[in-house]
Amino acid sequence: MYHSLSIEAIVPVKDRVEVIESVRSLTSIDWVKRVIICDGGSTDSQCLEALNQLQQQPNVEILRFSEPGFNKSRLLNQGIRQATSDLLLISDADILWNEAALAVVTARVLSDTNIICSIQEVEESQPDSIALKRDRYTYHCTREPDVTIVEILPWPKSRDYSRPGCGLICTRRTTLIALGGYKELFTGWGWEDQDLLIRANLCGFAVVADGKVIHLSHPDKVRNQHYSHTQPGETRDRNIILSLQSLAEGILVGDLLTETIPQPQPQKIQLGLPDSLNQKFGRVN
Repeated sequence: MYHSLSIEAIVPVKDRVEVIESVRSLTSIDWVKRVIICDGGSTDSQCLEALNQLQQQPNVEILRFSEPGFNKSRLLNQGIRQATSDLLLISDADILWNEAALAVVTARVLSDTNIICSIQEVEESQPDSIALKRDRYTYHCTREPDVTIVEILPWPKSRDYSRPGCGLICTRRTTLIALGGYKELFTGWGWEDQDLLIRANLCGFAVVADGKVIHLSHPDKVRNQHYSHTQPGETRDRNIILSLQSLAEGILVGDLLTETIPQPQPQKIQLGLPDSLNQKFGRVN
């Protein structure tokens, strides 16, 4: 069934040598038609060599967008613009994919025209990874007759070696176009993925999770290496607030500019934060 399909993967990167393993895990799967690497201006010699090797593969395309910092959302939007397949996969540069995971998320997307499927479980290659120890947040949307409530909630800590993969998604290109892609207001690591899923939920798309992949564990300093090595939790928390402020202003579409994006119906949105973020930032609306 899947070998007759055509899917394109989009991988944003900047100075991450792991990209070569990640992309090769994708190109080894028959129905991955093309991997679009969106490079934000890598200068690390090892990463540049990895990109040079990958560029020799016929089903790999590298788009180069040299700019200060690392705006992951902007790179993803560039990849969505370049893509032509109906089915798209959004990946990070340090994820090892497998055929079983890609098959299950693809099947979920093919079962419905209005669905996004994220990876349910990301296993760390190093069981003592800092990624497993960090406080995490999720969201919950409740629709009432006159208001939609968006709550940010602490994610229960897991005792195993895995975590959710909210940014690793499979969906139709038309779905990402309808959502306006990603919002580009975020700086540093964190939350652009959850923001997309929240907006998808508010716009009536189903959001589900399935499948398991491996994350090539690395020190925290890598996550914000282009933002003065700010602690990832700090940029993530700030991006949560930016996301909610944007939602409070009624902005439900991202910054992927096309002429075909219909504006969603205006909604009255009520926001809720956990105590940990309320104490840090105060009320959002």
